[in-house]
Amino acid sequence: MDTAEILVLLASAVAMAATAFFFFGPRKAAGAARAGGVQEIDLTVHGGFAPDRIVAQAGVPLRLQVLRTDRSSCTAQIAFRDLGILRDLPTGRVVTVDLPALRPGNYAFTCGMNMLRGQLQVR
Repeated sequence: MDTAEILVLLASAVAMAATAFFFFGPRKAAGAARAGGVQEIDLTVHGGFAPDRIVAQAGVPLRLQVLRTDRSSCTAQIAFRDLGILRDLPTGRVVTVDLPALRPGNYAFTCGMNMLRGQLQVR
């Protein structure tokens, strides 16, 4: 193998590592803001959840203000299956999803078809 081939292999390995980190690396969690005894956070649905990781305080109700801008049928609902919550998300409208005061733990949320995923971490 000559020097050019080695450089091409190294460049390919670096590109693959960067791509893997971009898609599968750690994501920054968004914290819920407290407003009058309730935690609130804005959530946008467009090809995924933004943010897809939410951190909230245990024992305080949480209010999600969800705006769906995506027109795909997959994003037409948001589900907190562990909590028995499934809400329709009309395109272009903000939908309020109220969650009760929760115990510490991780609570998954998904689209109605279970293809898009997010996580609520209650501390």
